[in-house]
Order: sequence, then structure tokens, then C-alpha cells
Amino acid sequence: MRRSLVALFLFLLFLSFCLQGRTPSAAQGERLVLAFYYAWYDQATWGKGLPDLPAQPYASTDPAAIERHVLWAKRAGIDGFVQSWYGPRTQNNQTESNFALLLDIAARHGFFAAVDLEVTSPFIGSVGDVVAALRHALAVHAAHPAYLRVGGRPVVFFWRQQRFPVETWEAIRQEVDPERRSLWIAEGTALEYLRVFDGNHLYSVAWSEAPEGVLTRWGKRVRDWGLQNGRAPLWVATVMPGYDDRATGRADAFVRDRAGGEYYRRCWQGAIASGADWVIITSFNEWMEGTQIEPSVGYGESYLDLTRELAGAFRAAPASAPPQPLTAPSLSPTPMSIPPTPTATPASTAAPSPTPTPSPTTTATPSPTATFTPPPPTPTPTATSPPPSPTPYLDVPATPSSPAEPRPSARSLLERHASWISLGMAALLALWQGARRRFQTSRR
Repeated sequence: MRRSLVALFLFLLFLSFCLQGRTPSAAQGERLVLAFYYAWYDQATWGKGLPDLPAQPYASTDPAAIERHVLWAKRAGIDGFVQSWYGPRTQNNQTESNFALLLDIAARHGFFAAVDLEVTSPFIGSVGDVVAALRHALAVHAAHPAYLRVGGRPVVFFWRQQRFPVETWEAIRQEVDPERRSLWIAEGTALEYLRVFDGNHLYSVAWSEAPEGVLTRWGKRVRDWGLQNGRAPLWVATVMPGYDDRATGRADAFVRDRAGGEYYRRCWQGAIASGADWVIITSFNEWMEGTQIEPSVGYGESYLDLTRELAGAFRAAPASAPPQPLTAPSLSPTPMSIPPTPTATPASTAAPSPTPTPSPTTTATPSPTATFTPPPPTPTPTATSPPPSPTPYLDVPATPSSPAEPRPSARSLLERHASWISLGMAALLALWQGARRRFQTSRR
């Protein structure tokens, strides 16, 4: 009896150790679906002649608006937001204060967020500024429980890292993260930056009328680069509903028609065909470039519903699956119902931020400080689908509302019942100690 109790106790102790630090809803092997998020809007934004308007106009400083966005995104099967971030400065930089607010709200709803460091930010003028920004992001923001981590490593996206050469980034990484304890995702078509960065994405594919081919080719290029250089970089496929930046007044402004949701579907088809590790949506709410999927006056909640469907198809598909037709009724402008506004503190009053001035392959930039403009990507001959790649371990919760929910693994079931296991351990320990005392008493 005594030996059985001891063996059972040791087994439960081992299980408790294995589960230490894990949340009951944690999942393994799930492929991330993220969305670019922008937090620099005020009420004046909505009078700029945009191609569409949010169903409920807002200021980005309003906690109720942020909470509404988080709930909408989670319902659509999105794991987290990647917010455009200008660095740690707080004066006249609401991307810092709003990101901190986003993390707090995300934590309440099992959602995640990461920064997209804009290297051409008006507050980043030197390599030293980049170093300071990264140190702040990793030491302060990444310590928050809602910051996106993969395999225990905080994720940082970058915009326009091409501002500095690869050699400069090697020095930056050596200074900031020499042991590579974080995951850095580069942007653009210059794959030599993968010498320093851990993955790559194309912010925009809207320049192409055939995005599925673009994504398949670029997924193969990223993996071919990894094979040639002894690395295994992450391929993060970009999906977009369309594009319309005419409100910016750019000389090269253009429109990529949404085609009733078909362009969005073709992007997701390309992401699946490319065997993408993750998908990132451009965007949740980039209104100046007309790439938003946030509920709007023109489309209602249609793109949230479509995102949920297509995110489920992505997660259910094998990493190297051939293209699959993704068909459903086309989207058309429909009225929407706005959910009740979540309880939140009143919106704070903030000084208006500079107006974003995005470009066809960029995020919105409220100041003409960018000093580098890479050439637009050009289509290349069609390539075969890339070989499958290992799916990284993800510290993100399963999305209960997502379709095609995978069957829970044995470990995930154990995680869900960790508290009961702990109670059982305590009870068995008490029984064992009582039995031991009785045994010692009988020997006397």
C-alpha cells in the first residue's frame, strides 16, 4: 500500500512539474493567424474622404474601442494584433501608450499583441534609437502576459529594416539579443536580412492581381534560402482583402478591387499552398489604404465572417497542401449589427497625431521621414510548392470559436485538469503522511 501511494505521488508530482507555467487553455502546434493593427486615429480621421468608414467611428485612445476590436478579432479566429509602433517615446506618440493599453485589454480576453517596429519612425533617427526601442520592447512590453510569444520567445515584427544594412543589424542583434531569445520577423524582398532575422513577410501583395502565385513563390524562396544557408526561417504569408489608397493623395495611388471577397480568398489560397508557418492579415484597420477587415459602413461584418472561415481552413490544411478551392457566396455591402460596447473607462483626450501617409507597400507613416524606399517586388516565374516545414511550438491559446478545431492532445487534456491533479496530489500526500505516522507509531 505504501509503495503504491509513493509511486502515485511521484507520478503526479512529475505531471505537475511538466505542466508548470502553462495555462489550462494553452495549445501546441497551432498555426498563428495575426493581423496588423493601427492605433493612431482620432475623430478627425473619419473626415478625410476615405473609401469606407468604420461602423462605429472611434479614437484609438478609447479603451472601449480597443476592447471592441479585440473581441471582434478573436471571434474571427485571429490570435493577436501586430501593432505599428514608433518606439518607447511617450510625448506625441500614442502608439506607445495605446500599445500598453492594448496589452492590458488583450490579457482580459485571452488575446495577444506584438509590436511592428517602424524603423522609419519619426522618433527613430539612429542605430542607437533602434537599440533603445528594442531593449524597451523586450524588457517592458514582452514581460506582459499578453505579449505574443512562440516557443517562449517574444515576437517582434519590423517595418523597413532595409534602412540599415545587414551588417548593422548583425551588430544590433549582438547588442540587444545575442542569444536570440526573441523572434524577429523582417519585411520585404531582400532575403539577405535572414542572416539576422528569424522570418520574413511581405507587407503587401496588392500590387499583383494574382496573389496566390506571389505567395507560393515567395514561400519557396524563403525556404530555399534557408536550405542554402543552413537555417529554417519562418515564412509569414500576407493576406489582403484589397487596396485603395486614393485618399492619401499619392501620385501613384491605385485600387485593387476586392471582387466581392474573391481577392481575399485567393490570398488565403496562396498562403495555404505556400505551406506558410503563420498568416498575417494586412490589415485589421488600415483605413488610409483601404485594407481593413474591421466592420465598416460598406461591408458590415462580412470580412470578419470570411476571416473566421478562411483562418479555419488554413489551420486545418497540412503545411504543404496543394491549392484548394475556397468557395462561398461573394461579399457585398450589407448592414451590420454592432455588439454592445464593452464596459470601459471613458476615452481619454489626446493631442491629434500626425496624419498617416501610407504607400502601396507600406504602413501608414504620419511623417515624411522615411529615407529608404525599396523597389516594388516583381512577379517571378511560377515555382512548385515548397516542402513541408516543421510547425513551431506556439504559446497561444486555442480559439474556441474557430472552425475545424483540432482534437485535443493527451497533454492538453492534462493541462485542462491541472488544478484537479494538484488537489489530488495534496490529498494523496496527506494520506501518505498519515500512513507513515501510523506505521512509525506501530513500530514503537
